[in-house]
Amino acid sequence: MEEILEKLLLPSPDIRTLPAVEAKLIIAFRLAVVASKNEYDFKERLADRLGGERAATRILILAETIGAAWPERFQIGRPCCSLTTPEEIWLIASIRLAAGGNRPAFDSLSCEMIGESERERIYTDLCGFVAAYMGTRG
Repeated sequence: MEEILEKLLLPSPDIRTLPAVEAKLIIAFRLAVVASKNEYDFKERLADRLGGERAATRILILAETIGAAWPERFQIGRPCCSLTTPEEIWLIASIRLAAGGNRPAFDSLSCEMIGESERERIYTDLCGFVAAYMGTRG
C-alpha cells in the first residue's frame, strides 16, 4: 500500500520524456477532446497526425465515449502543455492493454472508476482505435 501512495505523489511525466508514439497519441487525444467539446473539425489534422482518416474518426469516437463514461471531468492538458495528467497516463496504459488484448488488466485498471457497461464500451472503442491506428502504421 505504501508503494502505491508513493507513486501517487510522483508528478505526472513530462510529455517530452515519453516514447514518441505515446506523446503523439496524447496530443491527438487532446485535439480530439477540444474538437468534440467545441464542435471544431480537426479530422484532417488528426488524420495527418495519426496516419489516416479512420484512425482520426476512431479517436474522436473514443474521446466522446470516455467523456460520457468518466465519473468526473476527464482531465487533459492543453495541446501545447508538456505536463501530462493522470487521466492521460491512464489512457496510454489502456491503449497498451487494448493493443495487447488484455481485457482483464484493463478491467482491473478501470473498475474502481468506471462501471461494467461503461468499461465494455470504452474497451470496444479502444480496440477499434488501436485496429485503425495500427492499420495505418502497418
